[in-house]
Amino acid sequence: MKIIVNERELKEYMEGLARIVYPAFAGKETFTAVPAEQDQDELRRIIREELKAAFGAIDRGTSGDLQRMQQTLDRHSGKVTELMTPAGTVEGAIESVGGDHVRLRETGGTSVLVPLSQVVSFQLSGKQVER
Repeated sequence: MKIIVNERELKEYMEGLARIVYPAFAGKETFTAVPAEQDQDELRRIIREELKAAFGAIDRGTSGDLQRMQQTLDRHSGKVTELMTPAGTVEGAIESVGGDHVRLRETGGTSVLVPLSQVVSFQLSGKQVER
């Protein structure tokens, strides 16, 4: 991908972004957009909280959730299933279930490891089972 931007547009974009991130500097012609160390720590904390809120549900399940998922998938070992993950769907026969992953054999013969923490739901023989 190629992006063509002239210097004036880039400067306006960066100044607008700086006004959003650092509203105290809004209206000033020139400023340094590097916050003090304390402000940086606060920004990091806020970003972490927002990422956790946005992706916490799919980031990691509790150990009990993972253990139940492991036991359920292990009971269906050898059967063809579709695992739905945030990245997409993986389909294949369940070869093995480890402590934190499941290994599927796709129709082309490829083995795929899927982390149990990333399994949102799975479908087996037309039956939908969700975590």
